[in-house]
Amino acid sequence: MSVALSDVADGSRVRIETLPHHPALRNRLVAMGIRPGVELEVRRRGQPGGILHLAHGVMEFMLRRDHAAQIQTSPVHSSPAD
Repeated sequence: MSVALSDVADGSRVRIETLPHHPALRNRLVAMGIRPGVELEVRRRGQPGGILHLAHGVMEFMLRRDHAAQIQTSPVHSSPAD
């Protein structure tokens, strides 16, 4: 089941399925190592419904909600050993 990154709950881990079609945004994300298959954590979002605070490994970055809406993700489920 695919869901837009903008709709993912705070504290969730997701896997990137698709990137935005907009070349500048797509290139910016790829330059940061964000591409399909990468896992992200949604740390928190500004209110009301604003900027998303995201983490990939040790890197943290912010993404506007309208940009996050262009990225499709799938949930990452923790194993019992985590």
